[in-house]
Amino acid sequence: MRVSRVWMLLVVALLVACGDGGPASGSISGLVGFISGGGQTGAIQVSQRPFAQTSETDFVPGEVIVKFRPGVSLQTVGRLQVAGVELQRVEDLDTQGMALFRGVAGKPQTLEVVQALSRRADVLYAQPNYIRQAFKTPNDSFYNLQWHYPAINLPAAWDIEDGVDPTVVVAVIDSGIVGAHPDIPKPILGYDFISNPQIANDGDGRDNNPEDTGNVARDVPEEALTGYHGTHVAGTVAAATNNNLGVAGVSWGARLLHIRALGVGGGSDADIIAALRWAVGLSVSGVPANPNPAAVVNMSLGGRGTCTPAWQDTINQAAAQPQRPIIVVAAGNSAENASGFTPASCSGVVTVGATETRGFRSYYSNYGPRIDVMAPGGDTSTDRNADGYVDGVLSPLKDDTKTGDNQFVYGFYQGTSMASPHVAGLVALMKARRPDLTYSEALDILKSTAVPLSGASCTGRPSDQIAPSFPTLTSSDCGAGLVNAQAAVNAVGNVTPSFTLVLSPTSATLSPTSGSSVDISVSIARIAGFTNAVSLTLSGAPSGVSGQFTPSSVTGNSSTLRLQVSGSPTPGTYNLTINGSGGSINRSVGLALRVGTAAPPPTVQGTAVFALYIAGNDIDLEKSAIVSISQTGLSAPYQFNNLAGGDYVVIAWKDLDGDDDITPGDYLGGYTNADGDLLLVRPTANNINVPLSVVQGTQNLRLPGLEGVSLLPSLRQLYRR
Repeated sequence: MRVSRVWMLLVVALLVACGDGGPASGSISGLVGFISGGGQTGAIQVSQRPFAQTSETDFVPGEVIVKFRPGVSLQTVGRLQVAGVELQRVEDLDTQGMALFRGVAGKPQTLEVVQALSRRADVLYAQPNYIRQAFKTPNDSFYNLQWHYPAINLPAAWDIEDGVDPTVVVAVIDSGIVGAHPDIPKPILGYDFISNPQIANDGDGRDNNPEDTGNVARDVPEEALTGYHGTHVAGTVAAATNNNLGVAGVSWGARLLHIRALGVGGGSDADIIAALRWAVGLSVSGVPANPNPAAVVNMSLGGRGTCTPAWQDTINQAAAQPQRPIIVVAAGNSAENASGFTPASCSGVVTVGATETRGFRSYYSNYGPRIDVMAPGGDTSTDRNADGYVDGVLSPLKDDTKTGDNQFVYGFYQGTSMASPHVAGLVALMKARRPDLTYSEALDILKSTAVPLSGASCTGRPSDQIAPSFPTLTSSDCGAGLVNAQAAVNAVGNVTPSFTLVLSPTSATLSPTSGSSVDISVSIARIAGFTNAVSLTLSGAPSGVSGQFTPSSVTGNSSTLRLQVSGSPTPGTYNLTINGSGGSINRSVGLALRVGTAAPPPTVQGTAVFALYIAGNDIDLEKSAIVSISQTGLSAPYQFNNLAGGDYVVIAWKDLDGDDDITPGDYLGGYTNADGDLLLVRPTANNINVPLSVVQGTQNLRLPGLEGVSLLPSLRQLYRR
């Protein structure tokens, strides 16, 4: 999902493209640049879903999260004058110097403010207030079989522990709850942390009512609405079970704490961070204390970009709470490396990818070294188990077109959003069996009892949804594999001395310049009195990159891995593995390494923006247009005037190496929908914003329904004129 204004733009663009008639000529305008992650870019493969990047609206304009250095009192920085913008402190996000500031500024100016603040000596870090979205793909089919529970051996786990006694508090930070649904247990009093009334869609800002407003706002495009995502997720965690009604939950007795942080189009980092703090019992300015701190937290949400300091800071504070909360998060649905998504890439969380009925990775699921385990997320594009229904995950929903009891229904969604609550519910069962279970212990048990996926199963073929250009994955790209609920619950009652490895950060970037280096903290989390020395080794580093552990044989709890460029490594993304061996136990953890520049070029100057006119299954170059960006900065406006009436796609390219061709290392972007598919635009259209990302391949761009259109050849031809 996206913020409402984004979806409005997308829907308007589609309606204009498909409508009858239209103006004879017009304009197309918007922003182009590094507008998806505060000046950072990731590597993209120009393939089936080439531009599934966050758009310009994925952070709140004029809002910045700032963490000041120790010794700086927030009371002394109520107002800031930065880069020509006056900022006011509007919310203290913790008691250690983190706060949300707000001023009147557009997107590009907000990024300039972030850069200026980051250079201040009294600031630890500054970042935009990013927008995160729920990870699910809705569908309109229903079925009455929960195939996803036997897939993880859950019925056998219930024979050991059903979660009824003692109960465990599970916080679901999501879009809220349909409290009247008969298959949702009576919840603990939760909270609504959405501060923007338009996003909240309930007439006000923060309050103690986490009810999901769902689809009641008829003036909001369907794609921007919550779809009762939070209710679906909560039902998987702990729907009322053994009650002769509807569906079962993973935990039969978990106490659900519903916390609303996602509204129309998603939610901001400031709101979600406040929700996470409150969920685990940390203080939140202006909000009453949570009397029921959660032992387990599920976050089926996220967005692009590696884990930001504000997120990691909050997760670290949450982990230190006395109830030892365990945070479970969705990996993301972009079929990309999960190390490029937040909070999936953060340290100290359990990151969950998705599988389908065959036990294969679902075609949309993110993958890579940051995946801890997999769980059922479904695939609503098919019926592989031949039961007459699409293979999604079944859970409670609400149908706003019906009244009375008929509005309380059940439906199938697919996504890592549906996989994550399977693991959160399983952790609740484990916590019921042993309340003092720690994150490190739970992670070790989940991973050591999981059933590994083969490389072929992790890749996910055969599947009509996976493009031929999709990379061949290895077993480790799906983490430890599919969770085994029975083995995990059984292991909680038979904990033996062991250890697990935890990295911070979970990914790294190196400049290809000789001598550049980066340090990774490797924590050895010792379990049940494990005292053996742990020997650490590294595998998978590319030629030209070396790694050294200090120390390499660890008798304490930590070591430092220094990765250093000692040659001329080829730019790209590499999956490294850190192996630990102690006694007769072997453990490993993945690390994503990107070799390349740590940040995009300091300017978008020289970027070419193309409006390619679509004529049937071809490009009409005479009606197409190109403009060049002359401004400097991370982003800049562009505008096409006097365009002929008709359908266009908008693409931007910066020829970084000057070879007049689209080659790896260049920057490329397109105006797309949330799935990364190029959208048709018909003049006049504004706010057609194009984010740039690093190119790693040169396959054709995807234009659904018009796969025969030769986009890249036409783009090159127009560029060389």
